[in-house]
Amino acid sequence: MIDLYYWPTGNGLKIGILLEELGLEYRMVPINIREGEQKQAAFQRISANGRIPAIVDQSPEGLSEPLSLFESGAILNYLANKVGRFLPPAGSVERHKVQEWLFWQVGHITPYLSQLQLFKEKAPEPIPFALDLLNAEATRLYRILETRLAEVPHVAGEYSIADMAIFPWIQPQRQGQALEDFPHIRAWRERLKARPAIQRAYAKGREVAANERALALQ
Repeated sequence: MIDLYYWPTGNGLKIGILLEELGLEYRMVPINIREGEQKQAAFQRISANGRIPAIVDQSPEGLSEPLSLFESGAILNYLANKVGRFLPPAGSVERHKVQEWLFWQVGHITPYLSQLQLFKEKAPEPIPFALDLLNAEATRLYRILETRLAEVPHVAGEYSIADMAIFPWIQPQRQGQALEDFPHIRAWRERLKARPAIQRAYAKGREVAANERALALQ
């Protein structure tokens, strides 16, 4: 059994997607970040950074005690390794490509697109300099992804945790991007949206917080 400490944001959804793809038994533990529950001491003992998602694996292989992990990239790697799916063998070129795009998502997609959404949706008044900077960066990131997907069907070649990490963060309406300008991203999104595991992950997210904006599959 795996406990998933979760809220249906982009980062929360990518762990939900992988758990559904792997068919692992898990228990969802909602952490309402809109109400500040991530600041509670009990949760911060699991997630030292005080952010969702986090997991507790109650029966980790080779360990006598439960294992807790925070940081979505680390969790994706751990779960994929645990089952041996959606992550190529260690040392292979294919695995390095998955890691390359996973780290791109963690280091660029989430920080810049989340800041853009924050300034667009939460700022008391528009801040032109920040919006111009972040809109330009969003367009740059979309172009990188578009160029890659013109070459391969999935970001690392085969469907992997890299796709699962990026997919929930591509929210074109919130990010001021027209998918008509990015046909390969649009086709990739449609392929992923059709996957039953992704549909289940989003349905479970709606059961937790139906109004979360990340749940809108445009």
